[in-house]
Amino acid sequence: MDSGPELCESSLAQRRAAQLPKLRELMRRPKPDSVDVTDGNGSDPDLDFVYADCDVLSAELSELYTYSELDDFALNAQAFKKYAEKRKMRPLWATLCPDHQKTIALDLIETLEAVQPERRLDTLRIVLYLLQGAFLDFSGGGDKDQCLEASAHNAFFLYEAGMLQALCTSLMVEIGNLSKEDDMARRDSGNDSAAALNRRRKSATLADNQPLRLILSALYHLIEPMRRTDLRLPAEKKENYDRLRKEFFMELGQPIFASSEPLTVVLFQMMTSFCSGSNPHFPMKKVLLLLWKTLLAWLGGWEDLRRMKDDKRKAAGLPSCEDTLTIAKTMKPAPAPHIPSLGGGQGGDPDGGSAMPSGRRRGRPPLARRQMACVSSDGAKSPDDDDDEPQGLPDAIDDADDEVMIDVSSGGKTDTPSDTSTVSPLDDNGNNDGSGSAGDGASSRRPDSPAPQSVPRPPEPPTAPPLLPKTLPWKPKVRENEIEQFLEHERAKFFDYQLPGDAQTVFGLPQPIHQSVAALRKHVYISMTEQQIKTEERLSKYCFSLKETEIEETPAEILYRHLLPNIPQYMIALLKIMLAAAPSSKAKSEAINILSDVLTPETDSAQILTASGSSYSLDASSTPANILEQSVRVGIDVNRHKEIVVKAASSILLLLLKHFRLNHVYQFEYLGQHLVFANCIPLILKFFDQKIAQYIQSKNDLNPWNFPQAVLHYAKNESWPELSLENLELSDTQAGGYYVWRNLFSAINLLRILNKLTKWKHARTMMLVVFKSAPILKRSLRVKQALFQLYCLKLLKMQAKYLGRQWRKSNMEIMSSIYSKVRHRLNDDWAYGNETQSKPWDFQNEESALKFAVERFNARRYGDMIQSTSSAEGLASWNFNDPEFQPYDNNIVSVLGAHYELTDRFKVNYEKWLEREVFRANVDWDQLLALNKGIANQ
Repeated sequence: MDSGPELCESSLAQRRAAQLPKLRELMRRPKPDSVDVTDGNGSDPDLDFVYADCDVLSAELSELYTYSELDDFALNAQAFKKYAEKRKMRPLWATLCPDHQKTIALDLIETLEAVQPERRLDTLRIVLYLLQGAFLDFSGGGDKDQCLEASAHNAFFLYEAGMLQALCTSLMVEIGNLSKEDDMARRDSGNDSAAALNRRRKSATLADNQPLRLILSALYHLIEPMRRTDLRLPAEKKENYDRLRKEFFMELGQPIFASSEPLTVVLFQMMTSFCSGSNPHFPMKKVLLLLWKTLLAWLGGWEDLRRMKDDKRKAAGLPSCEDTLTIAKTMKPAPAPHIPSLGGGQGGDPDGGSAMPSGRRRGRPPLARRQMACVSSDGAKSPDDDDDEPQGLPDAIDDADDEVMIDVSSGGKTDTPSDTSTVSPLDDNGNNDGSGSAGDGASSRRPDSPAPQSVPRPPEPPTAPPLLPKTLPWKPKVRENEIEQFLEHERAKFFDYQLPGDAQTVFGLPQPIHQSVAALRKHVYISMTEQQIKTEERLSKYCFSLKETEIEETPAEILYRHLLPNIPQYMIALLKIMLAAAPSSKAKSEAINILSDVLTPETDSAQILTASGSSYSLDASSTPANILEQSVRVGIDVNRHKEIVVKAASSILLLLLKHFRLNHVYQFEYLGQHLVFANCIPLILKFFDQKIAQYIQSKNDLNPWNFPQAVLHYAKNESWPELSLENLELSDTQAGGYYVWRNLFSAINLLRILNKLTKWKHARTMMLVVFKSAPILKRSLRVKQALFQLYCLKLLKMQAKYLGRQWRKSNMEIMSSIYSKVRHRLNDDWAYGNETQSKPWDFQNEESALKFAVERFNARRYGDMIQSTSSAEGLASWNFNDPEFQPYDNNIVSVLGAHYELTDRFKVNYEKWLEREVFRANVDWDQLLALNKGIANQ
């Protein structure tokens, strides 16, 4: 009867001893902490990720193209060669003199207006070839940096020649041509319109949108280098390039010649047309990337937003505030939370069994509980722990965590990961000192034995920055209304009286209350949002006597006016595209097909849509080389394509929310409401309800086929790089610090969007609770990147009071991370309040009031542009811009002092007007004086 436990402990010791060689090998690597993020048997490393507007230029340009478009590079070069032969010149662009280059550029612009589609297509290929850096110039040698510099130089050169408007005009022409073809196909399809639509959706391939892809790629190559200020350009041309860049930014906000809308609005209209099924051939990835970079160039990036926010606060007489992105760079990631195993055990045994007796676990001291991640104080599981682990997710509980607990209970040190090992002691470099043997394994040292003295706690390097700041990273904030609420509560408590609207009087209150009020006033923060709301309330209350000051014509204001009539359709289209690109989305017949610029006419779209892309058959003995290469390429290309679509769509949404929030809070709220109504919150949660750590590490790139490496290889060898196993299985993907920049960037963007939509909105916070976002966000904390974790902790903080006391008790490590990393509101009881009985409909009045305020704002400021849909208090028929409702200036001083512009015709005929209107007019002066005297006497 006693052999069972002995056998169990022996098998556990054998398993741990079997891992000893792997552990020793791991510790001897150059980076001791380099462990796979998805591995539950080690300490997750910190990700060395720098959050910025976008990635480096080479990565951004390479993501524009799919691997299916590899042959288009060669076609572009061949088109330029034919053009050079026709003009009897060398096919080397860099060898031409500037005047000759300008003549060619003007000729290309003129040819873009040709009637023949073939001539326009060849001209577009030549333009794109030049914007790609004229890579045939590097056939004799050159690296990718030189090619990128040539691409940027050609972009400035062609823009100065007038290429931007020529490409925009060609874009409108090709959109019209595709729309006509789709209309004809729709009429020919007969009565079965649904079946015809599905057929057209499935048949959308690269062959259907060649001119459109070339135009969008050329515009992207024109915009992306010109908007960047970090390019290495000749010093003698810097002044000219700065001038061209300013002109370029101004031109992006102007309507294009072939339309009354700017380029940004045209791209939004392409999205809605694509999602409605009218134009399923549009290459959506290129549209989204071009839209993102156009917004980034016109509106500005994160650094521009910070500068504009500081300027607006300074103009309003408010102090500058802390920048989240700047402070997050100095923060250290929190430890990964404890995730229970699938079998329900608390240990790391893959079979679900406990790694040690449960009684020993319950008996550990409180210090051990602070070191463990998200372990219940009484050994019980949290009520939501059953949902913490999706199917197939590997165990996150490792044997090392159990040994941390044992060492703490015996007085050992647990401050460094090296103390968690159960094998013979290893120094900081991973070397074994020989004090233990591999055969004994973890069972060679008893739990009650003292900690080994040969491994002292490693001192902190003197040159390294402190791991944790001595103070909290954020200054607390308090609102004015929170001080008023605090005083009202204290007055009711001590004297049972109220002074509504009074936040100053503290007479009769005890001295500690005075000190509390002084502490609150010390941290009062007045936001631009509060000032804008107060101003809007005054304008709405006194709509006949007050008039809004002149509205600043910022790029965000101009864009909002253009987007306002169709914002709901634009947001729905953007979320539909994100849904189709979600990593967990399955192939559905009714889903939109976003792979029109990935699939070739020879590829079966149904097979591609169902391909997982995560595993490939690489048995070369049974698979022909060309089929192997095509299957691997298409599978990787589809996954890469979806990742880029998510990256671009999330960046567009975040840019719009941030800039509209800075411009006016109700513009931001209007956009946010339509995102919420279109189910943006559950869509984002669906994105994170996956193995997010594996998604961030997913390798779906073939570097030899990326731009500009591929075109440089073609220029030197006249062939494309060959695909091999080394291109798929790169060694850096196995490193713990490895990540894919675009995937981590997309994840942070989605977290920021979710935070923007739910912050200070109780009804939307309850949506997070109803959709069970807490386990999802808890799993996401395994990604050890400070900014990523910061927004996860913010989302957990805002819903902590709704999750109940038991959840907070079971997740004390998360609560501690929230306290140390998230800004505090001094009157916010997020850590102690309990509102477990609240329901989503309890806060619907707040949403209704916000919706009414937003519609009233739009009706007042943009009443002549939209037809309000609200019927509350007759707002739908209320036009605040009606001249009858405008304030009337009856001050004689301002009227006589007003300056009027007289027309040339009036100046010429002034004497005739004076003779007819003044000299010949009969005025009864006596009656006039009598009337004036009567008015004066009154």
